[in-house]
Amino acid sequence: MTYHFPLAAQIAIGSCVGLAAGAIHFATLRWNVRLLVAGTPAKAIGLQLLRLAGVAVLFAVLAKFGAWPLLCGAAGLLLARGFILRRVQVTP
Repeated sequence: MTYHFPLAAQIAIGSCVGLAAGAIHFATLRWNVRLLVAGTPAKAIGLQLLRLAGVAVLFAVLAKFGAWPLLCGAAGLLLARGFILRRVQVTP
């Protein structure tokens, strides 16, 4: 079942959710690497699965709202990736 909202609301919802999900997803990547380097691969794998599942669930919810929120969510995720990479001084 797809929910119907005005296009501007769909774009805003998708972008905001994508930015927030991307910021959390890529910010916790540092924590994930620290767990791996510290010698706790089970925790690192668990965190990685949690990160990926969280993004998958959010995108599934956005898909219920329609194509525009899903596409804008993906764009927001990529935008957040760029912000995080610039913040930690890594060039893609």
